[in-house]
Amino acid sequence: MTANLEAILQDLPMPGRTLAFCDETNLTEQATATLVANLRLHVAIVVQSEVYGPVAEVLGMFLEANGLPEFHATEVVNPRTGTPWRNVPFDLRLEAFERLIQAVDMGGSRIPYLYLSKQDHDGFVARSAGLITADYKRSLKTVFLSCMAAYLARPMPILVIDREKNTPGPVLHPIDNAGNLLGGGALSVESHKVIGLQIADMAAYAVRRYLLKRAALYIGNAGPFDEIAARAVASFEGRFELLLEAEPLAA
Repeated sequence: MTANLEAILQDLPMPGRTLAFCDETNLTEQATATLVANLRLHVAIVVQSEVYGPVAEVLGMFLEANGLPEFHATEVVNPRTGTPWRNVPFDLRLEAFERLIQAVDMGGSRIPYLYLSKQDHDGFVARSAGLITADYKRSLKTVFLSCMAAYLARPMPILVIDREKNTPGPVLHPIDNAGNLLGGGALSVESHKVIGLQIADMAAYAVRRYLLKRAALYIGNAGPFDEIAARAVASFEGRFELLLEAEPLAA
């Protein structure tokens, strides 16, 4: 099975495929003036393979030229001690961030999303008479992937997700009612192996940074990374689709 999954991932740029790369992030841990506490977001970048292939190749060449293993938006902006981005000059990190934003804006791409707060999930649990017992993060992921399977109503789309901590990849993450998904579920793999996952990470990060920095943006007190993230979110217009309300993609 692993060999088959490796082959699928190797051939992601093959023409005629619909690809979906997914990531997740905490928008908040503590409540803010405008956001509730423990708010979590899942997003996907959905794009045709013919568009994705050249973009992934160029980003891969950038990483190789600069001796970097992968794009990780948090590390690009605020590199921690001991990480590969720590000694990268500011201007090069800014360029990397800009390149990722351009990739998020790939032609014809869609950005379906789903979010849930722990507060809302706890309410669902209380009203379910014991039918819902999972952790709210697990609940959100389960619903998100099920909705993505329904959303990708095209012949043999490929759904790729970041592996969970300390788990090997690639592995097949089963999904109830997997629809047309190639392999019958989501392909869980290490993000450094798939540029598309790094682009999805950028999309999720851009939303989080914009929400947390928009007050500074409004008064003109934001930094360059904040401004680029805000521009990314603006580019979502017409592509950002709440999965619970989105129509399936036309075959």
